[in-house]
Amino acid sequence: MIGACDSGTRKPVDDKTDQDSGQAVRPAAKPAPDLIRLTDPSPDFETSAGSQIRVRYKLAGREVPDSVEVYFGGRLLTTVKDGSTEVLISGESTGTTGIRALKLLAYKEARRPQSVSIFVKILSDIAPERYGYRVERVLPHDNQAYTQGLFWHEGYLYESTGQEGRSSLRKVKPETGEVIRKHNLEARFFGEGATLVGNQIYQLTWQTKVGFIYDLETFRELDRFYYNSEGWGLTTMGDELVMSDGSNKLYVIEPSTFRTIRTIEVYDNKSMVTYLNELEFINGEIWSNIYLTDLIARIDPDTGKVLGFVDLAGIMSDDERRDAGDDVLNGIAYDPEDGRIFVTGKNWPKLFQIEITDVP
Repeated sequence: MIGACDSGTRKPVDDKTDQDSGQAVRPAAKPAPDLIRLTDPSPDFETSAGSQIRVRYKLAGREVPDSVEVYFGGRLLTTVKDGSTEVLISGESTGTTGIRALKLLAYKEARRPQSVSIFVKILSDIAPERYGYRVERVLPHDNQAYTQGLFWHEGYLYESTGQEGRSSLRKVKPETGEVIRKHNLEARFFGEGATLVGNQIYQLTWQTKVGFIYDLETFRELDRFYYNSEGWGLTTMGDELVMSDGSNKLYVIEPSTFRTIRTIEVYDNKSMVTYLNELEFINGEIWSNIYLTDLIARIDPDTGKVLGFVDLAGIMSDDERRDAGDDVLNGIAYDPEDGRIFVTGKNWPKLFQIEITDVP
């Protein structure tokens, strides 16, 4: 008979016993009290590259830690064992710009170490120079080419164009704008930055996270590579690639594996510089179009500091830009043999050879 043997109630169970299994349950251990509290710097701390950072902490209770490890940017800087509560981070450790983690690990015998972490922002310690331009030569450019990547090689311009269904890789005769060779991408791909490594062309796509490697002479696809971010700009720096993804970060990449070797965080003396787009390596600097502006940032690849801005405002008239349908400056190519710099924009009818000038 249902319910004949059980009234539906349970015998009270001791608090230290699980009511389902009847097994003894150990009370949850209380967390150990903190050993230290970080007092300086504050969580929103900013400083300039090359500056020292004074780290101060105090005892949180009566217990004195056996040791305190201090990490900065993922690297162990020092281990304090003498009871000191102050550490000085040298300017050598803050020489590059970006967001760096400051972490303290406090140890006491028979206890788990206590971890304290904040992030520190390192700005550039120099004000960027401002540069103007002088147009040396005006050349034709296909106004149907949505320019995403541009580079120079042995008398020709190589151009990567974007938009789904219209993306391509092109070899262009600069004097006439004639397309000598063209490879169209599948309609699902949005072409982005491109560059040359040896006799192979690397080309990014925007959001599909796949890139292509082509033979320089034939544009035959040789291989594909993959990455986890958006693809924007691409250039060659010595034996390495440099890629942008629209943020303030540049990724230095090993070409054969497309493995990221290191990341450059780009800052001027006021803030991070974002929307880094098409890239070119010129005389030891990384030059980057800043999307939606007429500015080109000149970046120190060793430190991430913006050395200067080239302002190309007015290089094409407002009427011409309206006719282009997209007024975005994008595309930098450098001829290392003659020291010539070429710039253009998305769907622009002109390509410009320019000389960089000082701003009066």
